[in-house]
Amino acid sequence: MASFTASRTRRLAGARFELTSRRRVLSGLAAVAVALLLLVSTGAVLRFIVASMAPAAELAALRLENTKLRQDAERARIELKVERATRSEQDRQVVELNERVNQLTTELSFYESHGGNAGKGN
Repeated sequence: MASFTASRTRRLAGARFELTSRRRVLSGLAAVAVALLLLVSTGAVLRFIVASMAPAAELAALRLENTKLRQDAERARIELKVERATRSEQDRQVVELNERVNQLTTELSFYESHGGNAGKGN
């Protein structure tokens, strides 16, 4: 048993004096590096999510505005159709009234040429 004790003591005596072992320091640095990497990647993911949500909100607002503009355009088209129909009807009435004026002018000329004062007074 003496040889066992002697070799153990020799190993203890031959080791360098360190406050912490090198492995412990390296594992600690690795843990810090992993934690830092996780923190950076989490930040990057959160920024990506926020950045992707901003265009979605802007897109929704643009779609709403587009819908309103389409409704306004449709309303303007309907008003234009009504205006054109009204204008067409008024043009038709003007033509009819002009024809009636020409007819009455012709009749008046006829009566004036054939009797002159027949319709005037007693």
